[in-house]
Amino acid sequence: MKSISSDILNFHCPRWNELPEIDLYMDQVVSILEKNCSLFTENEGEKIITATMINNYVKHKIIAPPVKRRYNQTHLAYLFVVCIMKRILSISEIGDLISYLINVYSIEDAYDLFCEELEFAIKIVFAPNQKVNPIIAETTHQLALLEAVVLAFANKLYFQNEIKKLAIDSTEAKKITVIKTEN
Repeated sequence: MKSISSDILNFHCPRWNELPEIDLYMDQVVSILEKNCSLFTENEGEKIITATMINNYVKHKIIAPPVKRRYNQTHLAYLFVVCIMKRILSISEIGDLISYLINVYSIEDAYDLFCEELEFAIKIVFAPNQKVNPIIAETTHQLALLEAVVLAFANKLYFQNEIKKLAIDSTEAKKITVIKTEN
């Protein structure tokens, strides 16, 4: 069985051109997000996204309302960012981050940059001894902010993953101790 760390290290955030080009209904959007982001839930069995959550993001103007109850690539890209970043940022901060990035980059470029930087941050944190080349040589203020937030996410994820491992190891050690004392 692969470890969670290995799964996280191999995480691939679907790029813009990998998102469905057809408009999707709510249940399809939820399914895609769950499939791709469930690795980042804090508790096993927890939902990363629900229809109610998406409706709240629309209500709070984090994402645009669906058109004829269907969601497009832009909606999906926004929701990927929200699902991942909500672990460390408030919903309004996520909205600010998205707005700040799309003021400088196209939605497609901003989303792909987010995906690349997220994967890069995860590799830096989960495999510090592995050589990883920076994605972009020139840093802008927007890019520096993006790098900071995805690195914060990766560090939080690493910490939570390690704490879970320690808890499992501790539980296993207690079981072994109980078995030895019973014999």
